[in-house]
Amino acid sequence: MPIPPESLDPNLVTEGWQASPTTATAARPHRRRRRRLAGIAVVVALSLGLFGISSLISGGNKASALTGHPEVLREGCTWDKSGNYVQNCKVWSASQNKFVIVQIRASSGSDNGVYLLDGMRASEERSAWTTDVQAAKVYDGASDTTLVMPVGGASSFYTDWDAGAGDQNTTIKEETFLTDELPDYLAENFGVSKSNNAIIGLSMSGGPAVTLAERHPEQFKVVQAMSGYYQTDNPIGALGVFGSQTMVSNYTNGIVNMWGAPGSQRWTDNDPSKNVNKLKENGQTLIISSGNGFLTASEMAKLSQQDQISAMALEILSAFSTVLMQLQAAQTGASVISLPNYGGHTWENWGRGLADGKDHVLEALRSTPPVTDKVQLVSASGSPEPEGAAKATQAALVAAKASPALTPEVLAAATEASESSAASSAESSAPSAASGSSEVPAATGDASDATADSPGSTEVGTTVPAPPAGTADTNAGASSATQSQAPASSQESVAPSATTPTTTPAA
Repeated sequence: MPIPPESLDPNLVTEGWQASPTTATAARPHRRRRRRLAGIAVVVALSLGLFGISSLISGGNKASALTGHPEVLREGCTWDKSGNYVQNCKVWSASQNKFVIVQIRASSGSDNGVYLLDGMRASEERSAWTTDVQAAKVYDGASDTTLVMPVGGASSFYTDWDAGAGDQNTTIKEETFLTDELPDYLAENFGVSKSNNAIIGLSMSGGPAVTLAERHPEQFKVVQAMSGYYQTDNPIGALGVFGSQTMVSNYTNGIVNMWGAPGSQRWTDNDPSKNVNKLKENGQTLIISSGNGFLTASEMAKLSQQDQISAMALEILSAFSTVLMQLQAAQTGASVISLPNYGGHTWENWGRGLADGKDHVLEALRSTPPVTDKVQLVSASGSPEPEGAAKATQAALVAAKASPALTPEVLAAATEASESSAASSAESSAPSAASGSSEVPAATGDASDATADSPGSTEVGTTVPAPPAGTADTNAGASSATQSQAPASSQESVAPSATTPTTTPAA
């Protein structure tokens, strides 16, 4: 039945189309529309399928997908009011049973990370590296590194405490958070490497930054310390820790609850000056500086008279400790870069130090290989042995348990058996001697020569003495089992405008 033209909705008639009184011509546009919709549906289905396949292939690896991209706000994060693409992220710390705010500015595309620790009066809301110093402007996009600025940590010395802090018995596990928990979050959400980082500290955190680098060389290639205190394992150092924690956070029990009684091994282990030789052993770089204690005109204009005295006194003490640390590090042969600076114990000083040290930090990140590569063992063919260190350790343990010790008595017995066997072979027939009886032990002599071609000896880079007669087959089997069962190496371990920097007294 023909459809009268007046019955068509004029709103549905596309320009250029004509209504027809015939049913066939009226239905044609609808068929074409259905075909188009069907085509679009096929394209969408194919796109979703390809997306799903790519997700399975990549294993859902957020780290590789989100490496860099400072303009992308990560899930659960918010933009910080300092601008410069700094975002505030809550990171769960299982060791402390709480969320820790970390202010992060993603790199432009690299996996480098620069950790910036706060001072003694660290706020629980924002890092002073975003309030008093615009670190994201100093390390701008051209630096191509992710800035990591943990919030909080006042009076903590960025370490793991043995017991609770203060009247609230607060659990402090800063070292665990910084070196175990936070790296996993950064790798998953920002693509930051766990072994391609620098760490920067000032005032209270200057010494702990060095200690963290010494204790975790696989994570930190370079450390920069400004206006720090590095000789803490002594009565004067312990008194300074007690006084500062008491005045700032009322941690009257920190003198004992942090590292135990002063003079204990824990105090020695956390004294950066007494472990500075590790920087040399690990091939790390130390960048160090302090002011001279004389305030600049701008510092004096911004500080009250009381704060001026404090800023001068604290920086003079730090300057003395810094010079001593420079001498101690130089004696070990460690790579030390000393930056000249001036001024008092203020953020103006440290902002200047951050800028002066940037090129050195970035160069060290580029040129210093990871510690895991520097101790890499190689196989007989010269190729890297990924599990070489673990295999060497396991082989040594098995050999120590399975092989009898080559004492003089054992060697004498082996010699006597050799002479007796030689006499017996002289009496035997020529064909028998030529056949080489399996009962004749190997000739004594240099034990290392006897095992130069033993399986696996060149791979672990050691020379194992030949075992006495009768044990060679057993030890060879143990060596083979050792290499196949050796465990893996443990070292596989647009935002608002910026605010104006300010100068504050001692951190």
